[in-house]
Amino acid sequence: MEKGIRENLPSLAEVTRNVPAIPATTQVKDVVAMFQGDGNLLMLPVCGTSGMEGVISRRELFSTHLARNYALELYRRKPISMLMDESPLTMSPHLDINQALSRLLDHDPDLVTDSFPVLEGDRYIGVVHVAEMIMSISRAQAALLDTLELLSARIRSEVEQARQVQQRLLPPVPFRHAGLLLDAVLINSTEISGDFYDYFAIDQNRLGVLVADVSGHGVQSGMVATAAKAGLQMLLDRGVHAAGELLAGINSAVLATSSNAMMMTAVVAVFDRSTHAVSLANAGHPYPYRYCAADGGVSMLEGVGGFPLGFDSDSEYVELTVDFRCGDRLLLFSDGIVEALNEAGEEFGYARFEAAIEQGISGGPGEFRQGLVRAALQFGNADGFDDDVTIVVVAGE
Repeated sequence: MEKGIRENLPSLAEVTRNVPAIPATTQVKDVVAMFQGDGNLLMLPVCGTSGMEGVISRRELFSTHLARNYALELYRRKPISMLMDESPLTMSPHLDINQALSRLLDHDPDLVTDSFPVLEGDRYIGVVHVAEMIMSISRAQAALLDTLELLSARIRSEVEQARQVQQRLLPPVPFRHAGLLLDAVLINSTEISGDFYDYFAIDQNRLGVLVADVSGHGVQSGMVATAAKAGLQMLLDRGVHAAGELLAGINSAVLATSSNAMMMTAVVAVFDRSTHAVSLANAGHPYPYRYCAADGGVSMLEGVGGFPLGFDSDSEYVELTVDFRCGDRLLLFSDGIVEALNEAGEEFGYARFEAAIEQGISGGPGEFRQGLVRAALQFGNADGFDDDVTIVVVAGE
C-alpha cells in the first residue's frame, strides 16, 4: 500500500524549473537586472566548467547583501561569485516529494528556504520552488473536483472513503486526562473538511487542545488541514508545547503548503492542572468561551489575537492565561455554527449562540455540545450546515 502511494507521488524532476545557469564572472548589476526582470525568479545557479559552483537567491541578494543603500553601488561591477552561497542545499531529481520535504525539514525546520538547486551527480538540472513542490500534491487532489462533476459513482465512493479516513484520523472522544474531560464533534459540510481538532497529553498535569479552520472547504482545504496537523505533530515531537510557539510553527507549515493561496484560523489551549490555569493563543479564530463555576459567569476570552496562519511568515502569537478550576468549562469552536443560516438568510449569530451557551454550559461536555448543534439546526430548520462545524468542550472535574 505504502509503495503504491509513493509511486504515485511526483518526483522532484516533475516540479523542477529550467533556470539557466550564469557564470561566476557575471557582474552583480546584471544579476540584479535578471531578478528585477522576472518576479518569479527565486534563485540563479552559478556554474563553471567543473559544474555548479554555488547559487545566489533573490532573498539573500536583496535582503542581506544589498540591503544598505550604498551596497549596490559598491558591488555593482563585482563578480557574483563574491556574494554567492557556495554550499547550498541540493537534491537529486529522483527523490519524490515526501523524501524531498523530509530532507528540507531536516536542513531547515522553520522552512525559511524558498528554493533549492537540483543536481544529477555533479550536473546541474534546475531549480525547485518549495511552495510549488508542496502544492503539487494539492493540485493533483484538486483535479479530482472536476471529475466529481461527472457524478462518477467510483469517484464519489473514493471521496467518501477519504472522508471516512479523515474522520478516523480525528482523536477519539470523550477523553480524560489530568482531571479534565474533553468531548468534541466535527460536522462536515462537504465530503472533505477544512476544519480539524486535536488534543495532546504533554505530561501528567498538562493537556493541549487545538481547533482550526482552513478558508473554504473541500479537497484543497483538507490538504492544508492535513499539512497543519502533520506540522503540529512535528512540533510536539521536537518538544514544543507552548500555545504561542505551536501556532508560530504551524504557520510555517501552512505557508509552505498553501503558497499564500489559503489561510487557516486556529486557537490553541494548554491546560495545566498543577497551576489551575489554561493558556491560550489565537490566530484569527473565533474567541473561546469560559464558564467559571465559582460565580456561574460565562465570558468570551478575547484578550489576545493574531493574524491567521498562512498570512505572514513573521507572525507572533502572544498568550493569555486565565484560571481554570474544577467545574469550569472551556468552549472552542469554528465559525460554521455561528454563521448557520435560516430560510430567510438570517445568521444564527452570536446572540443566539451565547444564549444557547448559557443555557447548557454547566452540564456535561457531551450533552452541552449536542445542545449547541441542536439549537443551530432548529434555528435553520435544516439537517446540516453550509460550512464545517467544530465544537470542543473541556471540563474541569
